[in-house]
Amino acid sequence: MRSAVELQEAGIKFKGKKDCNFLHVSFRDGVLEIPTLRIFERTIPMLRNLIAFEQCYPETSKHVTYFADLMDSLIDTLRDVNVLQDAGILKIGLNNQEEVAHLFNRLCKHVFYNNSRSYLGNVYRDVNRFCDSKCHRWRALLVREKFSNPWAIISLVVAFIFLVLDLLQTFYSVLGYYHPPSP
Repeated sequence: MRSAVELQEAGIKFKGKKDCNFLHVSFRDGVLEIPTLRIFERTIPMLRNLIAFEQCYPETSKHVTYFADLMDSLIDTLRDVNVLQDAGILKIGLNNQEEVAHLFNRLCKHVFYNNSRSYLGNVYRDVNRFCDSKCHRWRALLVREKFSNPWAIISLVVAFIFLVLDLLQTFYSVLGYYHPPSP
């Protein structure tokens, strides 16, 4: 999966949801919903211990490992952390936010798992399908590049109004040519 900044540039919106289970991740209609994850000094060691437990006992599910892999995919840089924090997905209680990116990037190193069995497989598939759609990419590019300024939106509306008025004037000119007013 792409990073949070790349997904946002592709038109995906992020939304944090208040859920007691941080594993409930969903993707619908261009919105990736991830439960709020609070990051404190003890969060990363706790996740590492849970991942180590899943690695030591092969009969257990790998849900925490798959979730950590998702977060590792989403977070590459400080900009990704900021995107997820602005969406309410990450609540950071550390002094250094850049450290969060480094912690997540190292979290799944030397961890073995099979992504084809991931409970997040449908989310990965749907997000990638959404990002690969040219329609969504063009719309996101248009919104990001052309409509980031309110004046651009106003000028588009005015141009559209002038186009409609021009078409009406042309229509009535042609109508007057073929059906001239009677004297």
